[in-house]
Amino acid sequence: MNTIKQHYEKYWQDREDAFTSYERNLVLPGFFQKGEHVLDLACGDGTVASFLQEKLNIKVIGVDISNTAIKQAGKNGVEAYVVDAEGNLPFKDNTFDVVFWGDNIEHLFDPFQTLKEIKRVLKSDGRLVLSCPNMGYWRYRLYYFLNGQLPDTEWTGLPPWAWSHIRFFNISILKLFLKEAGFKKITKVVGVSKRKIDQSLLNISPSLFGMITVIEASL
Repeated sequence: MNTIKQHYEKYWQDREDAFTSYERNLVLPGFFQKGEHVLDLACGDGTVASFLQEKLNIKVIGVDISNTAIKQAGKNGVEAYVVDAEGNLPFKDNTFDVVFWGDNIEHLFDPFQTLKEIKRVLKSDGRLVLSCPNMGYWRYRLYYFLNGQLPDTEWTGLPPWAWSHIRFFNISILKLFLKEAGFKKITKVVGVSKRKIDQSLLNISPSLFGMITVIEASL
């Protein structure tokens, strides 16, 4: 078993997530429509996929690198498979209306390869919904200015060499990344923060006041 897989097997042991416990999830219903066929890429224990199925009547298939997470997703009523997000996705071309790529891109060595696979399995009019930490967030900028190093966006308290976040994005970089892969239009950008000081300013500048970015792109 490789080191990455071992990390996520350990991560998902004895872990239980509630949909509303993560502030990003509160904005997700606005990105999906009833009747869509959705791939949840790096689905974890199926918390998001289960919500979409039960509350929005959306058909979701999940994939994740962790056997432990996939077992939990199955218990949550999600059809899910063990798949490495940086490998080939086991689906035919033009299969899904939407791919939800939630808080995984920052963990990958070669996210562009993953994005190419996402594009392949999306229908010609399909959409990608992607979320990740926003390194343009004002508190992260201030932290770097004061300390000369990146902040721990996982809030683990671990030193930088022990982080599982290995790629860092802001909204401008994400837009360039998506354009480079052939996504023609950014259809929605939402900034998310649980801090009250940010919430009144998110609509003005999600790139500055969003701790988390959720971005939607279409082919």
